[in-house]
Amino acid sequence: MRVGGQAIMEGVLMRSPNFWGMAVRTPTGDMDIQAEPFNSITKKSKLFRLPVIRGFLSLAETLWLGMKALTISTNIALGEEEDLSKKEVVGTMVFGLVLAFLLFLAAPVLGTKGVGWLIGNSIDNPILFNLVEGAIRIGIFMLYLVGITAVSKDIRRFFAYHGAEHKAIKVYERDEELVPENARKLDTSHVRCGTSFILYVLVLSILVFSLLPIDWWVEAVASRVVVIPLVAGIGFEFIMWSARNQGNPLVKALIWPGLQLQKLTTREPTDDQVEVAMASLKKVLAKEEEARIKPDPTGQLVI
Repeated sequence: MRVGGQAIMEGVLMRSPNFWGMAVRTPTGDMDIQAEPFNSITKKSKLFRLPVIRGFLSLAETLWLGMKALTISTNIALGEEEDLSKKEVVGTMVFGLVLAFLLFLAAPVLGTKGVGWLIGNSIDNPILFNLVEGAIRIGIFMLYLVGITAVSKDIRRFFAYHGAEHKAIKVYERDEELVPENARKLDTSHVRCGTSFILYVLVLSILVFSLLPIDWWVEAVASRVVVIPLVAGIGFEFIMWSARNQGNPLVKALIWPGLQLQKLTTREPTDDQVEVAMASLKKVLAKEEEARIKPDPTGQLVI
């Protein structure tokens, strides 16, 4: 049974085919552990299970569930009595999407136009334009990761929970007992990590965006927004394919950059953090066992 997860505030979210759960360390040092049924939209229609389409839908679900869990975990970790409203959750998500749009879509296009202006000759070749645009986009992403890690201890702690999530899943995938001792010998990378996914999307976008117009910057940005679901869906299919074939030498070479990039978004966790990740994983596995639900063979999770 495939499982996936995400780091959240002072804890870890885990997903199985039919449940999602989370464990969060409270201000008193205890753990708040909870789980709920999860019914993926991809199970509701054969159309939604088609390659690429299922990928984009699964990622949208992951984003929404992650924001929900992050909101709940923040309230628990800070000891807040009042939960954030759905309106506040949506507002936070919209802000994040707008920021992503500005940083990773608008800024690279405008930056490439600016490069053409600086050299006194507009970049009219679509392939060259998108190579420059892609380089700027990847550069912004790298600087963003390095910057937030350097300035925030909370982010570094968050990344340690990301490492704990990976380690817990790797112990489970090795069919070993879910105890921190079994995680110490493992590194913090994972082939299905969302960090790797983002890198693959950035690279794939260079190829796909080469087919799009570049004359007017507004048209260029708008066209990229339209095809983002396609690029994300392709990236999702690639990361799942690579997970199934990671023993192949060629696949190992293809996934190596993503695994290296994870060194920026994960940190070596403490046993205490691994314990939290494993508690979350145990919770969803127990729910699956209790419900005796046959796992959906099409279930796909990015961790």
